[in-house]
Amino acid sequence: MRNVFDQFREPENRLTHALMTSLGEEPELLRKFLFWATGSRPPKRQLFVQEQSLPGELEEAEEPEERERRGLPDGCIHDGETWALAIESKIVCPLESDQLRRHRTTIERLGFTDVHLLALVVKEPNRCAVDGLAVKRWADIYLWLSFQKQSAWATRLREYMEVMEAKLPKEQYLRDGTLTVFSGINFGKEIPYNYLEAKRILRLLMGELRTNKLLHKELGVDALAEGRGAITGKDSDAVWDYLPISEAAQATTFTQYPHLAVGVHSNFVQALVVVPNGILPSLRRALIDGGPEAFFELFHSVLERYRDDIGDEAGVCPIVEAVQRRYRSQRSEPFMDTRITFDLRTAYGDGFGSDASPRNQPQWLQAVFEALSHKRSNLQLAVGVRFDYNLCSYTQSPDIARRLAESWIICKPIIAKMLSSRL
Repeated sequence: MRNVFDQFREPENRLTHALMTSLGEEPELLRKFLFWATGSRPPKRQLFVQEQSLPGELEEAEEPEERERRGLPDGCIHDGETWALAIESKIVCPLESDQLRRHRTTIERLGFTDVHLLALVVKEPNRCAVDGLAVKRWADIYLWLSFQKQSAWATRLREYMEVMEAKLPKEQYLRDGTLTVFSGINFGKEIPYNYLEAKRILRLLMGELRTNKLLHKELGVDALAEGRGAITGKDSDAVWDYLPISEAAQATTFTQYPHLAVGVHSNFVQALVVVPNGILPSLRRALIDGGPEAFFELFHSVLERYRDDIGDEAGVCPIVEAVQRRYRSQRSEPFMDTRITFDLRTAYGDGFGSDASPRNQPQWLQAVFEALSHKRSNLQLAVGVRFDYNLCSYTQSPDIARRLAESWIICKPIIAKMLSSRL
């Protein structure tokens, strides 16, 4: 079924239509929005909401070239007498000062003496000096809408913006910037996993992680480096991306060094330090030098950091994963020959023994050591933390981004041990 907001082809028009329709349906929401967006309160008279037309005109479909020639704004809100607000919406095209001035001039010719301008953009413009202009990012609007909890139309508009953001990259729009902000991961019993929504969440989440100062300080994350070229996984139950460390900048491929991976799965989200199959031999040897005792001590240091920084929280688990797989092609789903995933706490018997805690079974970690020591296959190792949507209390909060960053930092001894071989 077609969404009530999908009445136009161009994304700027679709978003503006969704915004204007929502504001027009709720006068109280309209007045709140105007004060928030412009910093001034409109007259107490009745306000009229129009799209792609001028005050006093009927709203009719026109070609973009004709609207541009006539100086028509994307939206107009006015009181029918003296006060008016012209709205210009941009997603791809840059904001132009001349266009905004034409909007003002056109509306002033109709007798309006108190004319304001509002630009809705994906990214803040470098320069757009126009008197009386207010600029708001669509992501700012999305965040503002999240606080209008009593408004059904605010909720509807917010949800539509999420759908738009999930679809626009496929339509070759929204390559730079966002319409929404990261607000957590809402999957769980009430909201099942969805591939497009997972991609949207992952994109926003990666933006949060790239700007995390602790990741730069503690792990030397290369925030300017790109992650995956394309987020695939339409037919699977997870999407993932990664952050490289700065030491990998000169590598032929990022898989020659450990990297930081985050995966949004159907039932959980996880942050892993990945030791790829193609990692430099010297780095892999650094992990296993010293034999199994040193290997166990290394992973125990990770567990101690986990207990200090996260502790015993419901739905949160320190994990180790070893995977042997092969691919038909670069983008195909792999054949999974072996996968061992276990709670890191099983490797150590200290402090665990109740029915609610993992029982001691060190053979799992021993098996990982043996596999790395006698590597004969496409073998990947990962260690990190997993957060269950239905059991962890903060996966649906923006705070999950910080917790995922902390999970990587917890695994710092693994990275430091491998990089020590390069000194």
